[in-house]
Amino acid sequence: MISQDVVLVRYGEITLKDKWTRQNWERILAGNIAFSLGKAGLEHKVTRGEGRIFIQTPDPRASEIAARVFGVVSTSPARAVAPDLKEICQAAVEMALKAGPATFAIRPRRSGISISSEEIGRVVGDAVRKMTGASVDLEEPELEIFVEARRESAYIFTQVVKGMGGLPLGSQGKMLALVSGGIDSPVAAWMMMKRGCPVSLLHFDSRPYADALKPSLQSAKVLAGWTSGRKIDFIEVPIGRGIEKISSHYPRATCVLCRRLMYWIAAEVMEMEAALGIVTGYSMGQVASQTAENILAEQAAMGMPVFHPLIAMDKAEIMDLARKIGTYEVTEETKSCTAVPKKPMTKARRHEILAMEEELGLRDMARALAKEMKVTRI
Repeated sequence: MISQDVVLVRYGEITLKDKWTRQNWERILAGNIAFSLGKAGLEHKVTRGEGRIFIQTPDPRASEIAARVFGVVSTSPARAVAPDLKEICQAAVEMALKAGPATFAIRPRRSGISISSEEIGRVVGDAVRKMTGASVDLEEPELEIFVEARRESAYIFTQVVKGMGGLPLGSQGKMLALVSGGIDSPVAAWMMMKRGCPVSLLHFDSRPYADALKPSLQSAKVLAGWTSGRKIDFIEVPIGRGIEKISSHYPRATCVLCRRLMYWIAAEVMEMEAALGIVTGYSMGQVASQTAENILAEQAAMGMPVFHPLIAMDKAEIMDLARKIGTYEVTEETKSCTAVPKKPMTKARRHEILAMEEELGLRDMARALAKEMKVTRI
């Protein structure tokens, strides 16, 4: 491959939006890419074109770094030349000579120029074939040479690096993600980040019944590496006293009522963090508390949006994604809370749970506990 001097960055859903939204999200995406490149120490210049973002840099790391930014569908390290067939042919031939394939294919695209894609493919293909002796194979070539010809330049490349996809982080409202120290909850937070939502992380300190503060904090630090420079608030709230009161009064309903206590605390924290929703790591049926009946009872009359981005994923899928994100190594299988009863309620009834909550005064308890929160900026 000849040395690059530019990286083409492609995005997907942004192009479907109205003009104002598209331009706004493009600016956010370009800024996120620029930050990530700058943090890695790359000399670069980021510009926006029609349907593309361009990174002017000779650094070979740029393509992979940009591909990890939310909203990027793919990237390609490329050589930019004048949109002239002679110069395009010269660059494509040089690229083919260095690669030395037995077969090749030209993959042309054009925008805003009079030369047709068919002409580019035919002329450039003839030049490569004559100068290298390689054969054309449009089905399974050893080398694909892509030509993207535009008004200002033509870009020639052979590599397409798959990106994260999703939406640019910062294009959507902030979410408050509940993190338990297990494998699932950081993945759920990451999934919402992929959809453009900055996150704050809320951990409930359940000691002495469970202690997962360390893995929760470690996963927060990993997630901070995906934020394109945005800080993450890691919030701790102690709930041991609440669990003690719940389990002593309604042991079989401990999990459901504890979860309602968490949601009411989260509602208080949401307001402080200016967040627009709560995120959980729930996967349908994975544990006793994550049944449809219990989820309905847990969230009854809450009056706030609760998102479950992993709800239809199985454990193997979640673990694979955790490895990709980098949180798998710092989290662990969630250990059983010692307050969980031997026979937990799996089909909670909404009206019964609401009556128990009223008797225990969970909302007042939530307000009191939320005042004890500790915030760490990561």
